[in-house]
Amino acid sequence: MNFTPNQKIFSLSIIRLVGYGLLMMASIDLLVTIIPLKLMNYNWEFQTIGTIIERIPLTLIGIGLVFYGERSDRTPIETLVLRWLSRLTLILAIMLVLTIPLNIVNGFRIYHNYNANINAKTIPRIDAMEDFKGKLQATNSLEQIESILETKSKKDIVFPDSWDSEELKANIIQKLQNNQDLLRSQVQSSNEQKSSFLLKKAVKWNLAALISSFIFFFIWKQTLWARLEVSRDLKYE
Repeated sequence: MNFTPNQKIFSLSIIRLVGYGLLMMASIDLLVTIIPLKLMNYNWEFQTIGTIIERIPLTLIGIGLVFYGERSDRTPIETLVLRWLSRLTLILAIMLVLTIPLNIVNGFRIYHNYNANINAKTIPRIDAMEDFKGKLQATNSLEQIESILETKSKKDIVFPDSWDSEELKANIIQKLQNNQDLLRSQVQSSNEQKSSFLLKKAVKWNLAALISSFIFFFIWKQTLWARLEVSRDLKYE
C-alpha cells in the first residue's frame, strides 16, 4: 500500500504524539514517586530506585517514538527539544549505572538493620529463658520450684507432694529449651527470607538498570543528528 506525503506526515505526528504523551506520564509518575524526598533514608532510596527502574520501559518506548523519523517534518521548537532530550539520555545512562552500587549498599544496610531489630526482640527473651533454666536447675525440691514459678507467673502454684521434683524440673527445662530452639529457628528463617527477598530485588533492579543504561547510551549515540546544529548538517550534506 502506497501512502501519500500527507498520510506519512499524519502517521509520524500520531506516533510522536503518543511518544510525548508517554514521556509526560512518565515524568508525572516520577515526581509522584520521589516526592517527598527522603534522601539518606536507605529504605526509601532502595524502594524508590526500584520503583523508578521498573517503570523505565515506559520512558524508553516514549523516547523511541519521539525520535522516530529523525529530522523529518520537525518544527524548530521540536528540534530544540530533541537536542536536549538526546543529551538527557546520556545523563540517564550514567545515573542508572550509579544506582547499582547504591542499591547494593542500601540492600546490605536494610538487611543488617532488620537483623538487628529481630535480635533486639528475641535475644532478651532467649536470655530470660536461659536465666530461668539456671534458676530451675539450682532447685532441689518441689517447694523451690513452686517459689520460682510463682515469682515468674505471679500466681499461687501448688504441686502434689507425690510429684517427682527432678522429673518436673526436667520437663519444665525441656519445654524452655524447646521454646528457645523455636525462637532461634524463627529468627534464622526470618533472616533467610529477608536476605532472599533483598537479593532477588537487588539482582532484578541492578540488571534492569544495567540494560536500561546500555539502551539509553545507545539512543544517545544514534541521535547525534538531534544534537547537531542545522548549519552543520547542511555543511556535511
